[in-house]
Amino acid sequence: MIPLPTNRDENWRYANLRPLAKARTEAVTASAGPSFGLPPPLPGFGRWVYVDGHHVPQIPHSRTSAAKTLDAREAGAAMATMLDDSIAEAGVDFALARVNAARGDEVLHVSLPDNAVANVEVLFVASASAGAGTSYPRLQVQVGRNARLNLVERHLSSGTADSAVNAAVDVAAAAGAEISHTRVQNSADAATCFDTLVVHVAENARYRLRTVTLGAMASRSTIFARLAGRAALCELTAAGIANGIQTHDMFAEIEHAAADTVTRELYRGIATDRGKLGFNGKMIVRESAPGADSDQSLKTLLTGTGAEASIRPQLEIYTDKVRAKHGATTGKLDEQMLFYLLSRGIDRRTAQTLLQWAFIEDAISRMDCLPLRTEIEQLVAAQLNEVSALEGLLGS
Repeated sequence: MIPLPTNRDENWRYANLRPLAKARTEAVTASAGPSFGLPPPLPGFGRWVYVDGHHVPQIPHSRTSAAKTLDAREAGAAMATMLDDSIAEAGVDFALARVNAARGDEVLHVSLPDNAVANVEVLFVASASAGAGTSYPRLQVQVGRNARLNLVERHLSSGTADSAVNAAVDVAAAAGAEISHTRVQNSADAATCFDTLVVHVAENARYRLRTVTLGAMASRSTIFARLAGRAALCELTAAGIANGIQTHDMFAEIEHAAADTVTRELYRGIATDRGKLGFNGKMIVRESAPGADSDQSLKTLLTGTGAEASIRPQLEIYTDKVRAKHGATTGKLDEQMLFYLLSRGIDRRTAQTLLQWAFIEDAISRMDCLPLRTEIEQLVAAQLNEVSALEGLLGS
């Protein structure tokens, strides 16, 4: 029996774990797949679709030779072998990934040889209710030396069920590789989404993560990234909106284990009504990482009387030869900017929406794929309940 995290555990204090305790841990059985509309395919991307953790070849989509579905037994201990000792000792923080490895049936394995280039889009769709079981999506990514991968990972629902999702993703970038990884979570309002992401970045490799969290009643992302090679780089840009009673929580631990490694971390979150946001960004700079450079910018915006946010930058530094800075703020809309817009004849609701848009767009604008960025901006506008007010700004 794998002990699950609780709110008494330091890194899980702000996560909503109640739905996790109620969900059945058995995996949802494979089905033919429901009939539902998917987002339009991204130009130039090979697409793979999974429903409740199972590959659905009946749904029309293109594939790429860089990826294939494996039985969990074929994948074996691949997840464990990609982890170094420090991550393997993460204890309860890695518990959900261990449950995924024990319960999941299928793994999507993406492997690029040296110097290859590929664009891969993965859709993880939840359709079953939590009473029917838990969905266990699994994704393993290995990118060879000097290869380039553009990876889009989407989590969405085919209906309104209170689905329970526990996803696990491993990413390994070899020397000189470059990975652009975009994650979008826009599940149904009643769903619960938990995921664990483990990243290993080798010498002179670049890993850029762009993640947007909009859907689900409760979500939690746990990220472990290790900059293992000299001059490795990790960029983490995250955005989230919590409306109503939504709770979105993220824990990101980035370890500088080699010299001249670089981290850039930016988080922008908006909590409205009684929404709750949590972001814990932990940077570790080992003695073996002289010349490391770390920069954190964490900001949340509260627009409801019951809204809450907790952002926590952490630094553990074991060498003097390091550049590290961080900033964290939580507040309400800028009254001076609001007054300026009101004085120009803009009504209060529209002015407030424009200021919220400018705040969250600081993160969204960093998306590399324009069609996907436009789609995400439309989702964000819908989440802000002001599509018409922002129509002229979408995709600009």
